[in-house]
Amino acid sequence: MRGALPPAEFRRWFTPRLQFFLSQLEVHHQVEDLSYFPLFRAAEPRLVRGFEVLEHDHDILHERIARLADAANAFLEASEPDAMRACADRYSLVTDELLSGLVRHLADEEDLIIPLILDRGEDGLGMG
Repeated sequence: MRGALPPAEFRRWFTPRLQFFLSQLEVHHQVEDLSYFPLFRAAEPRLVRGFEVLEHDHDILHERIARLADAANAFLEASEPDAMRACADRYSLVTDELLSGLVRHLADEEDLIIPLILDRGEDGLGMG
């Protein structure tokens, strides 16, 4: 198959990229939970419930991140073709679950945050 990599080479290529993506996602959520969301809550108390929902989404997404890491590890450790296929299928399903949650979460964030930033400006929210 054109463009296919031997398993060992794929593991060397894939592992650091997935680790970087997942760790940056965790950092992004920490910054929001500890910095931005408190600023936004203070600026507009009517949106407190919306930010609570977004923070709860982070908890759900972190569970999905853990499942994705487990599925990726199982896939990367599999050595028999049938096991590799089964693990790849599971990884694909778990990835779809995480990505669909991220897309929905980002849309919800934009619905709350963008109008607030446009209305108050970064300086008005204490972000500048």
